Amino acid sequence: MRIRFNRAGYAVAAGVAVTAMLGMGAASAAGASVTANKPEATTACNAACSDAFFQVPGPTDILAAHSGLNISNNVVRLVQGSNAAPKEDFTRIDVGTVFPLYCTVTGQAQTGSIFTDNQCHLLFTTGLLGATTFQYAFNPNNGGPEDMCLGAWGNNAPASGWKIRLEACGEAPDTVIISTPKLPGGNTSTGVWWINGASDNYSNPLVATNPGNAPSQVTWTTIDLNGKHAADTQEVHTAPGPF
Repeated sequence: MRIRFNRAGYAVAAGVAVTAMLGMGAASAAGASVTANKPEATTACNAACSDAFFQVPGPTDILAAHSGLNISNNVVRLVQGSNAAPKEDFTRIDVGTVFPLYCTVTGQAQTGSIFTDNQCHLLFTTGLLGATTFQYAFNPNNGGPEDMCLGAWGNNAPASGWKIRLEACGEAPDTVIISTPKLPGGNTSTGVWWINGASDNYSNPLVATNPGNAPSQVTWTTIDLNGKHAADTQEVHTAPGPF
């Protein structure tokens, strides 16, 4: 799959040159909850945060922002979990479903959506309009500012996957995670696939993937089905924080 994550290109294609936090407003309309008044920095993110891990290597290893830096293009890695590591603090924001948050019920882009008509049509034909979507924002110590989310930047070889990195929330589909336990080709067991919103094929999409060990680099890599079952290294689980 030769896809490049060009954030500026997506913004132009969607006709939204200034839409940094478009999803926020739409999510609020859909009943999503986004913390408005954040408490002072704490030593742990507690239940405000979400710990994300894979079926393999297991729940002791969770996602973390490299060096705890809230900056664009900073890589997100799988590392040993800890209650005292702000670099592992993430919060799910803009929670809603593909329809009505980004696409119409008939598979067109909502007015001002960061998704294109073509993407919405593909999501419609794949049966994902009802799938949960969210953005996974870096939220160290529950102190915000929750403006950097899991995204992608296509600067490494497709064979090894696109590195998962922090990118500005809400500017392009690559920061939107589509969560589903079912796709036309098969099902997960107890977790879900995290599909990157910027995939150009939602039947055979780019999903969060790890090499099966930690510390390691996590990527957006084409789904790997074992028969009709998900690969353990692509099956994601989440639990309320802290670790």
